[in-house]
Amino acid sequence: MLSVVVPVLGEEEHLGECLDSLRGQALTGIEIVLAGQGAGAVRDRWSSVVVPEGRDAGAARNAGAERARGTYLAFAGADSVVPTGAYRALVESLEVTGSDLACGRSAPLPVPLSVGRTPGETVEDSAWLPGTDGVGVPRTHITRLPQLIHDRSMANKVFRRTFWDEHRFRFPDGVPADFPVAIPAHVLSRSTDVLADVVRLCRPAADEPADPERRLAAMLDVSALLERHDPRLRTHWDGEVEEAVAEVLDTAAVRRDLGGLWALAPALATLHPHAADGSTALRRLMFFLLIRGMAKELSEVQRFAGEQVMDCGVVRRGLLRPRWFHDYPFLYDDRISDEVFSAAHDLKLRARVDDVRSGGDGVVRIEGHAYIAHLGSRRSRLELWLQRGGERIELPVTRIPRPDVTANSRQSAVCHDMSGFATEVAAHDLRSGRWTLHVRVSAHGVTRSGRAAGARSAGERTFSAGGVRVTLTREDGLVLRAAAHPAPAPHPGDQVTAVEWTDADELVLSGVGDGDGDRIVAACGAERHEWPLRREGGRWSATVGRTAGGLPLRSGTWRVSSGGRWLRLSPGLVAELPGPRTTPIHEISFRTNLAGELSLAVRPALGPDERGRRATLRRRRGGPFHGGPAGGLLRGGGRLGDAALFDSYGGGQYSCNPRAISEELARRHPGTELIWVTRDGQFAPPPGVRTVLYGSREHEHALRTSRFVVANRRTQPSWYRKRPGQLFVQTWHGTPLKRLGRDIGAMPYAQRDLDGDLERYAAMWDVLISPNPFSTPILRSAFGFPGEVLNSGYPRNDVLFRQEQGARVRRLLGVPEDKRIVLYAPTWRDGEPGARGDLRLRLDAGRAVDALGDDHVLLVRAHYLVADRMSVPPGAIDVSRFPDMADLLAAADVLVTDYSSALFDFACTGRPMVFFAYDLERYRDEVRGFYFDFEADAPGPIVRTSDDVIEVLKYGDPSSYKVRYDDFRYAFCPWDDGRASERVVSRMLT
Repeated sequence: MLSVVVPVLGEEEHLGECLDSLRGQALTGIEIVLAGQGAGAVRDRWSSVVVPEGRDAGAARNAGAERARGTYLAFAGADSVVPTGAYRALVESLEVTGSDLACGRSAPLPVPLSVGRTPGETVEDSAWLPGTDGVGVPRTHITRLPQLIHDRSMANKVFRRTFWDEHRFRFPDGVPADFPVAIPAHVLSRSTDVLADVVRLCRPAADEPADPERRLAAMLDVSALLERHDPRLRTHWDGEVEEAVAEVLDTAAVRRDLGGLWALAPALATLHPHAADGSTALRRLMFFLLIRGMAKELSEVQRFAGEQVMDCGVVRRGLLRPRWFHDYPFLYDDRISDEVFSAAHDLKLRARVDDVRSGGDGVVRIEGHAYIAHLGSRRSRLELWLQRGGERIELPVTRIPRPDVTANSRQSAVCHDMSGFATEVAAHDLRSGRWTLHVRVSAHGVTRSGRAAGARSAGERTFSAGGVRVTLTREDGLVLRAAAHPAPAPHPGDQVTAVEWTDADELVLSGVGDGDGDRIVAACGAERHEWPLRREGGRWSATVGRTAGGLPLRSGTWRVSSGGRWLRLSPGLVAELPGPRTTPIHEISFRTNLAGELSLAVRPALGPDERGRRATLRRRRGGPFHGGPAGGLLRGGGRLGDAALFDSYGGGQYSCNPRAISEELARRHPGTELIWVTRDGQFAPPPGVRTVLYGSREHEHALRTSRFVVANRRTQPSWYRKRPGQLFVQTWHGTPLKRLGRDIGAMPYAQRDLDGDLERYAAMWDVLISPNPFSTPILRSAFGFPGEVLNSGYPRNDVLFRQEQGARVRRLLGVPEDKRIVLYAPTWRDGEPGARGDLRLRLDAGRAVDALGDDHVLLVRAHYLVADRMSVPPGAIDVSRFPDMADLLAAADVLVTDYSSALFDFACTGRPMVFFAYDLERYRDEVRGFYFDFEADAPGPIVRTSDDVIEVLKYGDPSSYKVRYDDFRYAFCPWDDGRASERVVSRMLT
C-alpha cells in the first residue's frame, strides 16, 4: 500500500482537483492522509485518514507521515495534480530494483490569464537533471549522478517506508522548503530510481514565508551531511549556502538584528574558503566580522549599511599598483585584510539600450547609457561597435546628458549625468548575419566592456529597417539580423496605427483590424478600467482617459486589450514608438514586446533632480533648488506662510484624521491655504484644496514653508527637517491592537522601523493625537515620543455621529436603504507571500453573497498596502479605492474584520461585528503580537472559516455580546462624541 500525505492548511484553492487525481490513480491500494489545521474541514467529503495537526506544511507532513500505514510513502502538494499512472510507475520501479526512493519529472499546468499571463501560456518546465538526456536511470545514487543535488522537491518522489523510518526524516520547523529532507534522502539512500516519466503537474506558487535564519541553519545541516558523505557535493552546495548567508546578512543590515545568526557562526566558518569571493564587498565584510565574533564592529557596519552605504564611494590606494577599495568602516583596520574591501568585483559595466527606432532611409537610431559602477562618468571614454563573430564595425558616438541615469542609479556618491550615448547604423550596409551591440567604458584607470542589455524601461520590440530585422530584448540587448529573416506575419485582431494626445491629457488610439470588441480595457494587476471603442468601415478609434471614478491611471504598467486580445501596435508604430507624455501628475510612456502588444507605463512625473539618492542628499543638506509656487531660487526653505500641509498614508488618500482636521480648519480658519500631498493622483480633493506631488519641488517647498504639517503615518521624506515655528501634528491611524514600532521586538515576520528612524520621526512631532486612554501610553512607548499627547479622540470618527453620512454613502454606492450592508475589511499580513503582504482574499466572498441573499450587500475593503493587487470576485462590491474608510463605516450595518483598527472606530456606532480570525495564533504569536487579550475582549464572535462567517451573519444574535460590547466601548471610545476635530484644530490655532 502507498500512503500519500497531503498538507491541508485551510485555504487551498485547488485541493479538490489534487484529491480527484489521487482517487483516479492506476495504482490500487492508496491511502490518502490529509494533515494540517485545515484537514478537518474536508473530512466529510473524502473518506481518508485525517490528522488535524500542523500549522505549516512541514509540521503537517510530519504529523501525516507518523500516521501513514503504507509500505511506501509519498507527499503531494495541494496545488498539484498527479498524472494517472505516476504512482504506479514509481512504486513498480521500487519493487523491481529494491531502491530506497524513486523520483520523476515535474511539468507545469497551464496558467490562467487572471494571474497576469497571456492566454494559454504555461510556466516553463525546468530541465530534468541535465546530462540524463531525458532517459530514466534506475539504481543510481547522488554520488554517481551529482545532478540529483538539484532534485529538491518532495512531490515527485515515493519513499520506501522502512528507509524513511530508519533515518527518521522530519521537516524542520519554520522552513517551508523540501531540500532539508529531499537532499539527505538522496545522500542516505542505498540507491535511487530516476524515472523519465512526468509524475507531477504543478502550478506556480508564491513562496511561503520563512525565517531566513532557520532556512540557513537547515542548509548548514545539509552542508555537514554532504561533508561526511561526499565533499565534492558540498563544494557545489556551499555556493548556494553563501547566497543564503547573503540574504540573511542583507536582512540583518536592514533591521540591524542578527538574532540567532551568531549561533550559526561556527558552522559558517567551515564553509568553503572561497565561498564568499563572488559576493559584494559589504557582504564579505559582514561575513568576515560575523565568523570572527566581532560583534561591536558588525553592529557599526549594520548601521552603515542601513543608512550610508549608498552615499559612500570608492578610494584608490597603493603607490606602485593603485587599486580601488570601498570606503567602508574599518578600511584602515589592520585586523581586516584589504581584500575584504576590494572593489574589483563591484566595478561592473552598466550598459543599457534605452531606445531604438527607424530613422528612415534604412538608418537605425540607437540611444542608451553606459558607465562603470562606483566610478563617475564625467571624464569617461566610451566606444561602441557592432560585432558578428570576429568581425567588428565601429560606430560613431555622440555623448548626451542623462541626469536620469544618476537619479535611477540608487546611489549618490558619483555622477553619471554624462553616461548617455547616441549612434546611428546604416542598416542596408550590413553584411548578412547576426550583429550585436557592444560597449567599452574607460574611467579613472579602469576599463570594462561587454554587450549592452536592453533597459527595463525600453520594453522589448522588433521591426524592420533597410532590410534588417532589428530586435531589442532585456537579455540579448540589441540584435540586428541582416537578410534571410523576413518580418513575421501580422497577428489577427485590432492594430493601433496612430496615437495622439488631447489637451486634457487623454490618449486617442486609432487603427484597423478584424476584432469584435466594443471596449478598450487597461489592466494592471487586479485593477482594470474600460472605455468605449468606436468602429466604422474596418477602422476604429477610442479615447483612453480618466477612470470611471474621474481619476487618472495610477502608476504601474497597464496592458491594453480589446475583445479579449491584447492590442498590438502596427509595425510602423513599433519602429517609431511615440515618446512619453508628461502630465501634472504622471509621465506616461508607450511600451511594447516582441509580439507588438501595447502597454502604458505610468509613473509619477518627477524630474531627475527630484528623485533618486543624489536629490535626497541635496535636500538633506538644504541645498538650493528652483521651485515653489512662486518660482525663483530658494535656499533652505523660505519664510513660513499661513498654510497647512496634509499627508494621509503617504499621499495615497484624501482620508482619515488629516481629512477631518483639514475640513474643520477650512471652516474655522478659511484664510489658511490647504495643501494635500498626492503620491499618484488617486484622490480628488474638494474645491479650494491644492495638491502637490510627493517628492516634487512643490512638495519640498510646502514642507519647508507651511505653518502646519498634519500626517497620519510616522514617516516623512528622509530629507525633511522640521522648521522652527512649524507645528507638526501626528494623528496616527488607529487604536493599536497589533504591536507597533519599538514594541514589535523580536516578532520574526513583522516589518519594523529602525530605532534611529523612529527617534528621528518622533523628534519632529509637536503633538500626538490619542484616540482613547488605552492608546496614550502605548503610542508614547512604541514611538518613543516624550512630547505632548492630545487626548482628543479620533477626528476621523466624527462622521460616525452624523446620521446623514451613511445615507449619502449608500447613494454613492447605489445601495438601497432596505439592504443590509456587510463590510469586510481585513488588515494586511506582515511576512506573507509578496513584499507587501498577503494577496489572497480569505473570505469566500462569492459563497457569502449567494448564501446571504438579495437582502444583503457585501462590500470588500482591501488594506491600502495591497488594494492595487487584490481581486474581488463578482457579486461583492470592491470598495478598496473608496476615498475614506470612515464613510464606509458610517454606512455599514455589520463589520467583518480581523485585527484591523477599524474595529475600534466602528464600536462608536454600536453595530455588530464579526471577527474572521483564521490565523489568530500565528498572527498573535509570530507575526505581530497583541496589546491585550483579543479572544477575551473582542466585542463579537471570533470565527475561523468562511462558512462560520456566513453562519453568524445569517443566524447570529448580537445581543449575546451586549455586555462585552458595552465594556469595549467604555474602554476604547470614551472620547468619541463627534467633536474631536474641533479639539484638534483649537490646539493648532492656540
